[in-house]
Amino acid sequence: MPFANPLALLGFSSLIPIVILYLIKPKPRDIKIPSLMFILDMERKEQRYQTMLKKIVRDPLMIMQLLFLILLTLAMASPYYVAKETVRADHTAIILDASASMQAEHPSRFDRARDVATRFVSGKTSIILAKNVPVVALQEGSRSDATVALQHLKPCATTANIGDAILLAKSIIGAEKGAIVVISDFSNIDSDSIAASKMLANAAGIDVTYKQVGHDADNIGITYGKLERKGDGYGYTCNIKNYIDSKKTIPIKISRNGKKILSDSLTIAPHSNELFALSDLKPGATVVALQSGDSLAVDDRAYIAIPDVQKRRILFISENKNPPAKIALSSLPDTECTIVKPPVLPSFDDYDLVVIGYITKDSLLPGTFNDLASFVGSGRSLVVLASDDLGKIDTDNLLPVSISGMKGPAVLKTAIPTAFTKDIAFEDVSVNKHLISKSIDESIAVVVADDESPVLAYRKSGAGTVVYSGFGEGDPAWNDFHTRVDYPIFWRQIVDWMSGVREIDEYNVRTGRMYPLGAEQEVVTPTGTIVTDNLLFDDVGGYRIGDMDIAANLYNPKESDLSVPAMPEEVRNLEPDVVKTDVEKDLWSYLIILVIILAGFELYYLRARGEL
Repeated sequence: MPFANPLALLGFSSLIPIVILYLIKPKPRDIKIPSLMFILDMERKEQRYQTMLKKIVRDPLMIMQLLFLILLTLAMASPYYVAKETVRADHTAIILDASASMQAEHPSRFDRARDVATRFVSGKTSIILAKNVPVVALQEGSRSDATVALQHLKPCATTANIGDAILLAKSIIGAEKGAIVVISDFSNIDSDSIAASKMLANAAGIDVTYKQVGHDADNIGITYGKLERKGDGYGYTCNIKNYIDSKKTIPIKISRNGKKILSDSLTIAPHSNELFALSDLKPGATVVALQSGDSLAVDDRAYIAIPDVQKRRILFISENKNPPAKIALSSLPDTECTIVKPPVLPSFDDYDLVVIGYITKDSLLPGTFNDLASFVGSGRSLVVLASDDLGKIDTDNLLPVSISGMKGPAVLKTAIPTAFTKDIAFEDVSVNKHLISKSIDESIAVVVADDESPVLAYRKSGAGTVVYSGFGEGDPAWNDFHTRVDYPIFWRQIVDWMSGVREIDEYNVRTGRMYPLGAEQEVVTPTGTIVTDNLLFDDVGGYRIGDMDIAANLYNPKESDLSVPAMPEEVRNLEPDVVKTDVEKDLWSYLIILVIILAGFELYYLRARGEL
């Protein structure tokens, strides 16, 4: 048995004088009485063979004093033994699953997770919210800090990246003796990522514990939604899934800008999907609400944001009366296109966008491009289409290309994908002739010919934008682009892009998306106003960034599935939030108790003998 203070064993030497004192202690004199001589003679032989031990133990007080010294000496030496035990970690990192499924009620999974988390709070505690991007809610806080922090946490409407959360916890604990506790319903998890992260934490000497919360719950939710332009309005289609074992009829309420506009219902078979569609949606905030009364509210609503686009005024300048490019522009919603024949032109200030189509070298009055440069510099837009004499016209260096001649057929390719070239197959356009051109400084060539001549390019000029289109205004002698079905789409996308109107998908996002803002600014979220430079859409509902309204939805069938799976074997661990280690178990306290008991008994014995 090891001792923490082995020098104290020298105290055993105190036993020697005690024994000696008792051996030499004077004994009472024996007086021989003749009448007893025969008895003493019979005992004399027996007394001759008495052992030394009997002489020593003749007085019980001696035994008690020897035991007292032995026990006291052992207690001073601090004996101990080593045992393999589990002890609470110095630093505990608690990972709380904050995904959408943790919002399930009856009972609340997240409330249960918080209750469980309080049992694992140690002297130093860090708390991590496992969203799709893990967030540190508390780093190296005290018990009271952790208790307060847990009360203010709430789940969000994203998935949970538990694997990355474990790695983040590992980096926070560092070289300390620590443990990681993951509290989750383990719904919609990446088992491989979790197992790999746990292995890395274990390799660093950090135990990882899993605690599962929640029970199977009923739910009906909107698991998919798509908003598309349909003529002058928009059409919306969503998928509604019934996760319950019985057929359900669900009332549906549709509202726009806070006012109810429609009521409907949908009957869905057990564990089945049904589509629900809306048409002719107008600008504003539309909400599709399921009135199901189930256990998860976050997927019972679909939020739809359609921007209120101001009418764009376009001036089309051409020697031709009604070219295909002008027809395509006139067909666009929220657009008013006016065509004029040069040289007499109206004031550019009355328009948002000017398009120059087919012109000759004598079509425009001197100074026209100088006026257009001022028009663009003030924040408006200009599109210049290719024509035979364009290279002979003084454009005041406003174009994004320099033109040096004319060339025959070419094969096109998209050099840089942009918002206004999305879904346009330029490679399939048959080109009969094109202008030989070269990009100038600070211009961007989007579509190029096989001789590297830019066919579609743009540049910033002042606060505005200038676009060069080598396709012309729709002359079959140049190409067949104007005959293709994606020709009107091209013009809609380029007008939207130049007037600052984004794709409708930019206004309707799924939760979990990161949105860089460039600089810190105020953002109105569904739960309040925050200041950030990198926005995470972590809740469903409406967001406002400047004058831009964005709707965020869950649209995740796995998060809407509230069945609680059995924990996968590779992540199963039912140990508490402790660390297994060799622990020294001290015995001195028990010995001190025996010493005190023995001392008390000795005093009682002395009192009973009348010596005290």
